[in-house]
Amino acid sequence: MNNAQRLAFATAIMTVVLIGIGVTVRATGSGLGCPDWPTCHGGIVPPGQQQSLIEFSHRFTGMVVGFLVIGTAILAWRTYRHVPFIIWTATAAVPLVGFQGLLGAVTVVKELPPEIVATHLVMAMVVLSCELAVAWAMWLQDPRRMAAGAARTGAGLPALIALGWLTCIMWIGAYMAESGASTACSGWPACNGGLLPGDNSLEITHMVHRYLAGGFIFFIVPFVMMAWRRRGQAPWAGYAAIAAGALYVTQVAVGAFNVWYTFPDPLTISHTVIASLLWFTLASVVILDYYRPMTRSETTRLSGREVPA
Repeated sequence: MNNAQRLAFATAIMTVVLIGIGVTVRATGSGLGCPDWPTCHGGIVPPGQQQSLIEFSHRFTGMVVGFLVIGTAILAWRTYRHVPFIIWTATAAVPLVGFQGLLGAVTVVKELPPEIVATHLVMAMVVLSCELAVAWAMWLQDPRRMAAGAARTGAGLPALIALGWLTCIMWIGAYMAESGASTACSGWPACNGGLLPGDNSLEITHMVHRYLAGGFIFFIVPFVMMAWRRRGQAPWAGYAAIAAGALYVTQVAVGAFNVWYTFPDPLTISHTVIASLLWFTLASVVILDYYRPMTRSETTRLSGREVPA
């Protein structure tokens, strides 16, 4: 791996860490631990209160990720100027992470509106997807891996469709948590003794999340089956099938335990982190299946000269 590849993968991993810290903020009720922005209680350094420290750690990690995104874009231009997909995706991630920061500011200033909190989470996934696209494209541009990048498994399409459904699950899940609907239904899989919610907006919100999560099985199973069948064409497909299947089963179990044990912080945090890892897996498959490395002859036509990968 060269430095650009290492930084790109490190940025993607740190984005998942940032998501984990973000859900820790929500789970611990620390969203307004710093009631102002960008300062915290009027100062650069937060006070020693636990909620302020948790909230500020999220902001600090977000700043680190922002610098990593910028650094990745700079190295992409320096090392992969001859590959348009890499440089423009890396460049697009910079304003996206800036918009994500502004969305975080609006979340604080508006005192945690559920729809903004949910959108903030989904935008984090968009940034993560961009960073994964850059990282895997750089990895596949290595001459030693171009042959692996030339084989299409067909798993990219079901992975992409599953990502669309997962977006809805994560948005309504974050909305549910911030709106107070998490505890509207006691019991699992039933809601207060019934499979249908009562005439209550919180129960409806909660059960919509469950219905979407349950329906995800019709998307994840076809993906897992196809990826597993194509593992001979691309070894990564088998690993992706195992990871996605295991993550989904674990996610359903954690969701049930969350309800049964009234959403303890460790389970609440785990629930979103596992969803992020599932997103990480599916987005990686989409890139690995659809991206085609540019050959030396193609880069020569684009730039008028040969540029080493």
